[in-house]
Amino acid sequence: MPSTYIPAGRTSKIIKGGMTLQVQTEYAGRPTPQVTTTIINEGKVVHKIRRDLDKPISSAEEQNRMEVTIKRQHAEVLDILQSEFYNPVSFGKKVLKHEKNMPLRDRLASIPGIKKIFTIDNEGNFISEKASKQFQETFAMIFKNIQELMKIFARQPGVGKTREKGVYEIERDRLYFVSVGSECYFMVVKRQSGEIDYEQAIRSAIRESPFE
Repeated sequence: MPSTYIPAGRTSKIIKGGMTLQVQTEYAGRPTPQVTTTIINEGKVVHKIRRDLDKPISSAEEQNRMEVTIKRQHAEVLDILQSEFYNPVSFGKKVLKHEKNMPLRDRLASIPGIKKIFTIDNEGNFISEKASKQFQETFAMIFKNIQELMKIFARQPGVGKTREKGVYEIERDRLYFVSVGSECYFMVVKRQSGEIDYEQAIRSAIRESPFE
């Protein structure tokens, strides 16, 4: 019997050297449980990356976790494709430059369409009472569930309180949750003209940090 738990997949388009590449990442329960990213050029599969899973998805909780996995695998493949570009990184028709000597937060703020950045520590606390109140007024449900959201980026072993780095899309083209290891950000977006993949733009800015 087919599983009723099917996580949402991801689809992106990259324009590269005159080619239009389609990148699709999706879950399949058969013939074996797997997450597969397929790269397509003019209808032809040019590469496929497959991650085999231990077992099929059997609960809503597992489905939610798998959607995070799908997003991460999709982003990693896009990173590899984008890295073949010579400085700057291209996102569709929009080209963004992030200078390596620019502070990380400034690079994030320089992405077109970023309206507001809220900083929180790795325990989920806002850096100021004013910021906490502003965020709560706009995103009440997210504020209420911050501690659950923090679990998306696992704690890292070693000295200090650090977390896994990454980007999580809470609401497309509106709100993103970002971990840079030492602290986290909520990034509020108001889309401008142009084809910017905000999740990829944020991930690129983090990857280019001189402190990594």
